[in-house]
Amino acid sequence: MTALCDFHLHSTASDGALEPGALVELAARCGVRLMSLTDHDDVSGIPEASARAAELGIELWPGVELSVSERDGEREMHVLGIGIDPAEPRLVAALDEQRQQRDRRGRRIVERLREAGIDVTWERVAEIAGDGVVGRPHVARALIEIGAVRDMDEAFARWLRRRRPAHVAREGMALRGAVALIHGAGGLAVLAHPPRSGGVDGPGGLEAYVEDVARAGLDGLEVHHPAHRPGQLRRLRRLCRDLDLVETGGSDFHGPVDGPIRPGRGRGGLRLGPRFAEPLRERLRARSSAADPRV
Repeated sequence: MTALCDFHLHSTASDGALEPGALVELAARCGVRLMSLTDHDDVSGIPEASARAAELGIELWPGVELSVSERDGEREMHVLGIGIDPAEPRLVAALDEQRQQRDRRGRRIVERLREAGIDVTWERVAEIAGDGVVGRPHVARALIEIGAVRDMDEAFARWLRRRRPAHVAREGMALRGAVALIHGAGGLAVLAHPPRSGGVDGPGGLEAYVEDVARAGLDGLEVHHPAHRPGQLRRLRRLCRDLDLVETGGSDFHGPVDGPIRPGRGRGGLRLGPRFAEPLRERLRARSSAADPRV
């Protein structure tokens, strides 16, 4: 079996289906030998994941997926921090603020649903999230439980997506701020699933935005993602070549375990071999050397 990589995975520390250790175990069974745990605005699952990875001989790079919101929520995207120090004080403080913002957003979403006659409660959403950071998937699961929607897709399409009745814009960390936080924690800043970024795509839109952010220090693009179509993949590869950005990817696995997406693999033939690892290692070494000339 070819050793696989996956630089985009979620556990119950945010909105994934598996505890961090169980996620590592599944990744190992799927042939993943290098992975990054990238929970939404949270690094609390990293100690458990790192310990289990060490037991199984899996290389784990600590990570995070930061939520970005600009222009009063008209521009929304995610930035992966790969190879970070999860204990870096400025990052820890920023994540604590992000968690509080997510709670406020979740409460407002529930309020809007209740105003629309949907009998969902904040208490149940928080219970579903458990110790994890509250996100829209937790609200979606609550909607499914009470029979308001059939599945996650309907929950987002009918209620939770941008311009839907219960959508609430994120409170804003700017992308440049997210990049600076990730670099300050020693990691690489990668724009996650770029075509899904809100408010930047369209003819020339994404290219212009990526060019601008690349000048601010963006390290790479998540080229390979289960949601990307072939034309999008070619477009992102071209951007990486033109702007000297690292080409990376991941399954963006949340669960379920028996679904079409699994660690290291996904729809559209997604299968991340070892060739993706070395460019990232080189960038991480270069960043480490820049931070400490003795390295």
